[in-house]
Amino acid sequence: MTTREYKADLHVHSSHSNKPTYWALRKFKCPESFTTPQYIYDTARAAGMDHVAITDHNTITGALEIAHLPGVIIGAELTSYFPADGCKVHVVTLGLTESVFQDLSQLRRNIFELVPYLHQKRIPHFLAHPLYAQNDKLTADHIEKLLLLFRVFEVQNGARAQRFNGFTERLIDSLTPARIAQLADRHNLEPIGDQPWLKGKVGGSDDHSGLFIGRTCTVAQRGETPAEFLSAVFNRETTPSGEHGDPLTLAHSLYGIAYRFYREQLTPRTNRSTPFVNALLSKMFDSGRTMTIRERILFLLRKNLPELFERRAGASFEEVLDREARLLLSDSGFLDRIGPETRNRKIFAITSHLANRLIYHYTDKLTRLSLSSGIFNLFQSLSTIGLVHLLISPYYLAYHHQYRGKELMDELDDRLNLGGASRRREKIALFTDTLDEINGVAITIRRLIATARTRGVELTVITSSPKATGLADGVMNFQSLGDFVLPEYPEIRLHFPPVLDVIDYVEREGFTAIHVSTPGTAGLLGLMTAKLMDIPVAGTYHTDIPQYVRDLTNDEMLEKAAWNYMIWFYGQLGEVMVPSASTRRQLVEQGLPEEKTRPLPRWVDVNAYTPAKRDPEFWRRYGVGDEPKLLYVGRVSREKNLELLADAFLRLVECGVHARLVIVGDGPYREAMEERLAGCPVLFTGYLEGEALQACYASADLFVFPSTTDTFGNVVLEAQASGLPVIVSDEGGPQELMISGETGLIVRDIDRDGLAGAMLTMLRDPELMRTMGSNARTFAEHGASLTGDAYSTILRQPSAKAANF
Repeated sequence: MTTREYKADLHVHSSHSNKPTYWALRKFKCPESFTTPQYIYDTARAAGMDHVAITDHNTITGALEIAHLPGVIIGAELTSYFPADGCKVHVVTLGLTESVFQDLSQLRRNIFELVPYLHQKRIPHFLAHPLYAQNDKLTADHIEKLLLLFRVFEVQNGARAQRFNGFTERLIDSLTPARIAQLADRHNLEPIGDQPWLKGKVGGSDDHSGLFIGRTCTVAQRGETPAEFLSAVFNRETTPSGEHGDPLTLAHSLYGIAYRFYREQLTPRTNRSTPFVNALLSKMFDSGRTMTIRERILFLLRKNLPELFERRAGASFEEVLDREARLLLSDSGFLDRIGPETRNRKIFAITSHLANRLIYHYTDKLTRLSLSSGIFNLFQSLSTIGLVHLLISPYYLAYHHQYRGKELMDELDDRLNLGGASRRREKIALFTDTLDEINGVAITIRRLIATARTRGVELTVITSSPKATGLADGVMNFQSLGDFVLPEYPEIRLHFPPVLDVIDYVEREGFTAIHVSTPGTAGLLGLMTAKLMDIPVAGTYHTDIPQYVRDLTNDEMLEKAAWNYMIWFYGQLGEVMVPSASTRRQLVEQGLPEEKTRPLPRWVDVNAYTPAKRDPEFWRRYGVGDEPKLLYVGRVSREKNLELLADAFLRLVECGVHARLVIVGDGPYREAMEERLAGCPVLFTGYLEGEALQACYASADLFVFPSTTDTFGNVVLEAQASGLPVIVSDEGGPQELMISGETGLIVRDIDRDGLAGAMLTMLRDPELMRTMGSNARTFAEHGASLTGDAYSTILRQPSAKAANF
């Protein structure tokens, strides 16, 4: 025989909760809720609630409006205080009369007076959302005292994430007679009630918008009448039921309140100017409202004949927003895809889609502006992008809000020996702007993925590119909103990730650490996400971007701006992994705090890159002879100092030196370099990888890497592991990856004659090249044996203490 269960959502707010917590609502004089008591009653009943409670903040006016209806519970959520420091807590009280409420209103200023009175008078009550700091004063001491004062706790709050609700339940389940006695002694406070280690559990939606009434509730085995149900609450005979909250619940509650405020405050004329926005908002937040015949006719005309209503150029923000809403409402494929989703996910999908489209529209407009367009046009475009982010700020607020209290949970975990109940398993998200390209950063990340997999570390690389969104081989790619090339600098390509989708993914996956590998749009989003969710964040300084900016633009002001951004960006991180001592010195000189830096040792696979892969037939396949080969591997671009390499090689040719320059790679300077060296013994192979690249290294004779901007230089290690002597500049990280005079040469104050002289020195002494090549191989093998755990620096939680270089 099935036992009858009785349900009630014991935490619901009506329009009489009119003193909002959030600054923005107070600023615009917007109430905390627009939901009428009658709507709450009807919705709760429709959701299967046997009894209906209204628990407005410090008032019972809303509950009294429906007190004549069957099954109504008159309640209030009282704000009470710890008298010593003013710490706020919320106490939900139930089964009230007007006279009892008046008494409680006098007592609520002191939690130590309020709760004993409630217990003495047998007034059902519970501590709402116990871990939520109302005014940022809540500490572990307060929680311990509350464990002594309260017999019933809200362990399932429909606006709070499961990790907080779950921790609250584990916390009260951990109580024993001995622990209660310990707490009572520690705080000199007598616990209230019999068997105070046994706590009652309730649940409530904490709904403010009318969207989630009854989604979370309290269940009792007895409760045919409100009085019987409340008796079960008081006697700790109830259980929570339903759904936990998440950031979307809070965000959509704020949107729901704002929508109703918008409808009440704006004139009919303003409403008519954006019919498709209104239709979307109504679809998401006001399913009970229907259009008038006039509104429907105008809506259909605008939808099917948009050219009659839209301006051709100079559209306002409202017009652009309404156009995008019209396109979305007409996109049956998109609407079908989100059809099976829950209400929260549908609203999120629609909002994110619109935000992505608007950000793309205005960012595209911004990137099309030339530097001569004027400061007004630039500011206008930036401010409009800022307006889009303001419109989706409820999500930012909600994600941040849901992560408040992590430190409090950790402290309680340690104090009460809960066995790590507050801590999730380690899971790392690495953000990067480059992955598919062939460069040192991408190579390092690919190797990091493989290392993490072999060590059982949960690592997901998050990036954004034009490819479809999806997870594969440890990489989560988000299809970019758009890929923009700056008009004056086609070298610089920016991919813009879908902001809300990425933040939502990080939250749902529960990452415990974030590592940013690049300071571009993806890296910036990684930093923003970490700050929003209070996730430890570290990063790696791979590329000397200010130097690249100088080489590309020859503009000192832009170089300075780049340095300001880089120091700001990396200054936000807990740790910065730096691949070389020279790079570290440069960052510190520019203003990065030295204590943030940490060495990032990297090496090379000496089994893959080895002299054993030398192939006598390799060059014949390219139709070239047996002359000595001077090898360069990397991106073919000016910032790699390849103009200097071309000039230096021309100098060798003029001197009658018998040698061939081999350029492996591709890039924007290739065509110009080919023209510059036309008629010279030069081979451009394009990109090589795998066995072909390894054989190319081993079959060459000398490696030349003139770059002054590289912070590390994987290729210098690969060349030495392959048995090649190397020639590098005295600027940047590569000089630290070799031994000058033993495994190669460092060119001081590198210029054409200096580089040509170094190459000539080596080419004229084959024995020197062989000796240095052998030394280079030994050096690479020795370094590999010392840094076999190189990637462990990234594959761990960031710490506050940096190591020495």
